[in-house]
Amino acid sequence: MSFVLFAIIGALGAFLSGLIGIGGAIIMYPMLLFIPPIFNIEMTPTLAAGLTASQVFFSTLSGSISQRKNEYINTSIIIPMSIGILLGSISGAYLASIFDESIINIVYTLLAILAVILMFIKVTANDAKTNYNKFALFFVAAMIGILSGIVGAGGAFLIVPILLTLFKVPFRVVIANSIIVAFVSSIGTFFTKFLTGSVALEHALPLIIASLIFAPLGTKVSKITNQTILRYILTALIIMAAVKMIIDMI
Repeated sequence: MSFVLFAIIGALGAFLSGLIGIGGAIIMYPMLLFIPPIFNIEMTPTLAAGLTASQVFFSTLSGSISQRKNEYINTSIIIPMSIGILLGSISGAYLASIFDESIINIVYTLLAILAVILMFIKVTANDAKTNYNKFALFFVAAMIGILSGIVGAGGAFLIVPILLTLFKVPFRVVIANSIIVAFVSSIGTFFTKFLTGSVALEHALPLIIASLIFAPLGTKVSKITNQTILRYILTALIIMAAVKMIIDMI
């Protein structure tokens, strides 16, 4: 029963990660925190964050592979952000192992609210620009890495709106590059949480299997889906997750 349950949760998170260029953590963490207890499966914020890190690692790995030939790949975005977010995610994942568990929920909720605010900021993308400020990309990615590493996320649910609003990167370019940066982030987060004993392998296995299967399917659907629809999907998911977390914290 538990294997099927975690496989379903993993399939949904992985499909959405490929569809909108995220690691799936924005919905994976609250699903893992709230759904298993309904079926009498114990789940703490620490375990949910560890499982989220596992799912994000493999879903972004699979999604990144499927994006390798995408014409919108931009190394001037990927390289500085990848370095910054990897260093940040390792630090964040370690901090989570020494924090009180309630801090994990608070950080997740704050990140979700920030992402919602950024998604509602309307900007005009600069389609002609292909090179971006590398130091700014590195610094922003490092900050995202620290915060997202705490909750086991790859950070793409923040990378996407920040690249859209602050750097005015076209949406298709954001989707293609954000999942690769999220994969690099997930490397540090996943292995740090694994080494600190926060990953329950019996539950991680079905999440991983589902991620490898469904992330590429989401990527294929993304290529034929209207950009505006994708943005609305991402915004709706972030809002629902944030509201749920706030309600349960009150």
